[in-house]
Amino acid sequence: MRRLPAGLALILLTAGCAYYNAMWSAERFASEARRLEQRGDASQARSQWSRAALKAESVLVRHPRSRWADDALVLRAEGLARSGACATAAAPIAKARATVSEPSLLERAGLAAAECALAGDRPVEAERALEASLRSNDADHRSRAEYLAGLAAEARLEFASAADHFRRSRERPATAGRIRVLLAAERMTEAAQALTDAGEALDEADRAAALARLDLTTSATTLDRLLRGRLPFAEQARLLIAHGDRRLAASDFAGATARYEQAGRVAPAAAEAGQARVRQLRVVAVQTTTPEELRLVHEQVAALARPQSGGVAVPAARELLDLLSQLVARPETQAGEFRQAELARDALGSPRLAGRMFLDLAAADPASLFAPKALVSALALLPERRDSMLALLETSYAESPYTRALRGEASPAYAAAEDSLARALGVQVARVTPTRGMAGRVEAPGVGPRGPWLDPLPPPPAAPALRPRPGRPVVPNQQ
Repeated sequence: MRRLPAGLALILLTAGCAYYNAMWSAERFASEARRLEQRGDASQARSQWSRAALKAESVLVRHPRSRWADDALVLRAEGLARSGACATAAAPIAKARATVSEPSLLERAGLAAAECALAGDRPVEAERALEASLRSNDADHRSRAEYLAGLAAEARLEFASAADHFRRSRERPATAGRIRVLLAAERMTEAAQALTDAGEALDEADRAAALARLDLTTSATTLDRLLRGRLPFAEQARLLIAHGDRRLAASDFAGATARYEQAGRVAPAAAEAGQARVRQLRVVAVQTTTPEELRLVHEQVAALARPQSGGVAVPAARELLDLLSQLVARPETQAGEFRQAELARDALGSPRLAGRMFLDLAAADPASLFAPKALVSALALLPERRDSMLALLETSYAESPYTRALRGEASPAYAAAEDSLARALGVQVARVTPTRGMAGRVEAPGVGPRGPWLDPLPPPPAAPALRPRPGRPVVPNQQ
C-alpha cells in the first residue's frame, strides 16, 4: 500500500472499509434474527433475515470477486429462505450449492435449501439437503438441521423419528414440535412429561394447545404440575379457565366450577378473575331446568355487567347477558318460542332446559306445525322421557312428516314442513329430498338451527300405525 500513489491507496482503503461495513451489517442483522428466533419472536426475526439478505446482496453487487463473496452469497440465500422469500431464494441457493467449496458455508446453504423444500411441502428433498449438516462438527448447524429434519419427518407422518430429531435440537420451536408429534403418536405420558419439563422454551399458545390435546385426566394432572412452576399468574388463570371449559363441555359441572374458582384465586385483580366469575354463572345457567331458574341467573349476570360492579367482569358478562336476555324474554310467536328452545340447546348448552321448553311449546298448542317437531327435538335432550314421547308421536302424530322421517320412512311432506318452519323462523334452508339409492328413506329430522340429528329409529312393531286421536293429546309429564 505504501508503494501505491496516495490517492489510489486511499480509494482502495475506502472501498475495503465500505465492503467490510456492509458485510458486518449483514452479519449483525443475521445475528439479531437468530436471537429473536430463540426468544420466540418469529415475525421480527423474519424481518431481520430480510434485512440481512438485502445487505448481503449489496455486497455481491458491489464486490462480486472479493474474498468474502461466497459468505455474502450464502448469507443472502440463508436470509431469503428464513424470511420466507423462497421463490427469490431459489437461484442464490442453487448457485451457492454449486460453486461454494468451504464445508461450513455449504452446510448453511443446505439448511437454506431444506428450509425452502419444507415450505414447498417437499420433505424428502429437505432430508437430502440436510445430510451434511446432520453430520456437522458445528453444534449450531447440527441443532438447526435436527429441527428441520424433525419437521420433514413430521410431514411424512414419521412421528417417532420426528420426536427423536426434535429432542436432539436446541432450537426453541423444537420443544413444541416434540410435544406435538408425541401427541400425534398418542404417546400421552411422554407428551405430558415433555410439557411439564419445557419451562420457558414453550410459549403460552403452545402450552395451551398441548394441554387441550391431552385427555381430560392427564391434562388435569399436567396442569396442576405446571401451576407449581413459575408461570405468570394471568397465564395460570387462563389455563385454569380453559380447563374449566373442557370440564363444562364434558358436563362435569363440579369440576368446571372448581377450576373457575381456582382461576379467580390465582389472579384476583386481573380481568381473568371476572371471566372466571362469569363462567361460574354460566355453569349454573347450564344446569337450570326451568325458565324461572334461568331468570335468577340472568339477574346475577346483569349485576356483574354493571360498571359499578368493579369493571373486572363487565366485558366478560355482556356476551352471556345478551344470550340470557334472549332466553328470558317472552316471545310473541311460536317461532320465537322454538328459537328460544334452540338457543337454550345450541348456544347455552342446557339440554334439560331446552327439552322443557320444547315440551312446553308442544303442550301449549298441540295442533301447531311446531308441536311434532318440538317433540322430536326433545327426544335427544330428555332420554328418561323418550319412551313416552315416542308413544305420543305414534299415537297423536303418526302421520306427521317428522314422525315418519324419524322412522326412516319416505315422506314427501317432510321437505315442505321444514321449509314452512324455516320461513317462520326466518332461516334460509336447502330443500330436503330423498337421495337415490336410499330405498326411499329420508334422514331423521335434524337440528342446529332446525332440530336434532337423530339416528333413524327401527320401524315400530308390525301393528298398523295409529291415526291421530281427536282432541288434545297428552304431553309427557313435565314436572
